[in-house]
Amino acid sequence: MTNRRLHPFATRVATSARLGLLAALVSMLVLVSVSGASAGTPLLKLGPIAIANHTATVTGTLASGSSNSTLTINGQPVGLDAAGAFAANVPLDGASSISLALKQGATGQQTTFEVPLTGTLLGPGGVIPAGVLDSLEQAGISLLAPTGTGNGDGDPLTASGGVLDHGNLSTLTLNGQDVLGTLGSGGTFTVQVPGTTKVITLSATDKNGNSETIQTPVTTPATVSASQAVGVRFARIAFFTTNVRKTHRVRMIVTVRDLRGSLVKGATVSVRSTKSGRLVRAPKSALTGPKGSATILLPLRSVAFGRRLTVNTVARTPSAKVSRKNGVRIPRAMHKGKAGHA
Repeated sequence: MTNRRLHPFATRVATSARLGLLAALVSMLVLVSVSGASAGTPLLKLGPIAIANHTATVTGTLASGSSNSTLTINGQPVGLDAAGAFAANVPLDGASSISLALKQGATGQQTTFEVPLTGTLLGPGGVIPAGVLDSLEQAGISLLAPTGTGNGDGDPLTASGGVLDHGNLSTLTLNGQDVLGTLGSGGTFTVQVPGTTKVITLSATDKNGNSETIQTPVTTPATVSASQAVGVRFARIAFFTTNVRKTHRVRMIVTVRDLRGSLVKGATVSVRSTKSGRLVRAPKSALTGPKGSATILLPLRSVAFGRRLTVNTVARTPSAKVSRKNGVRIPRAMHKGKAGHA
């Protein structure tokens, strides 16, 4: 992380958001948060910060739910003990703030706290007192997982969240858009962002200039179950006629994705010939596997050889359906009189 330098006379307006008040927000707002710490448990509890000789001595403790997270202070990796406690001497190199970034390994979500070294926070002897982040903790900011297709075809994403006590805040923005002035009666907000958005950033600043920022990447899962798919579409329909004269069967492989591009596991795929008499029987339906594909065997009648076989393929999930007509040219059958010739 690159250290940020501020003009000594500038007023810093930092972005922030809260990772860790899930239970409190759920109970008060009936929402499902992606934050990690439990209600009433600060994500980060700072001790006094001592500034001397262009170095900051920083101590504190992370919430118990942050065991799989990594911590950096002004870009410097910091180790955690078994209880989540840490202590570090961090060179300031001219930086005008202390930046503590906590990144969750499982989700890629990052929460960054910043404490300015200018203004009234820095007390006698170069010490910033413990509890400097208390007002942000009490604000109880939370960012929810974005919803929507987010497929880049014009369909927006919806980002939501909430605040328990906005009186402690001077700014609150989502991807640069003010939401502090648009909070609902329950302290909630909802903002639509373009479907091509890659990161949702909820930012807040308290009245002392401290800030907290949650950055949540908008990720597309590689594979989803049919019940979790957002729509359904064909990614590929392939026909294979190798050994068709011998087996009298054409093999189809059908691959489906949802509108976000995720492979769909458990979608039902069915195939029917558009003309009667070309197949011995209707092929059995099949479910797509972990790679989003299903294999269908088409048993051919003799009349199908030397002709084009056109089929209607349908893929279904519990909430969506797609169909497509396409086909393949079946080779002519080998005459019995030519069989066995070199």
